[in-house]
Amino acid sequence: MQKYYFTFGTSEKFPFCGGWVMVIAPDRSKAVATYRAHHPDVNEGIINCSDIYTEEQFMKTEMVHDNLGAACHEILLYKP
Repeated sequence: MQKYYFTFGTSEKFPFCGGWVMVIAPDRSKAVATYRAHHPDVNEGIINCSDIYTEEQFMKTEMVHDNLGAACHEILLYKP
């Protein structure tokens, strides 16, 4: 299982302002499906977040400390 970080900006359409949601899943496509099950697309076909990072990518960003004053909002686990 891998960790994926779904980050947010300031759009009022996002489920959160700043911060991120961590999804633990075997691969990116399953992480996206898990995320979408909890936070559906507002615009069809567009994932309702700013960006998606692998754990390795995320740890290299400044967001590791906070993202727009927010941190981890929730952790979602892929369930087959």
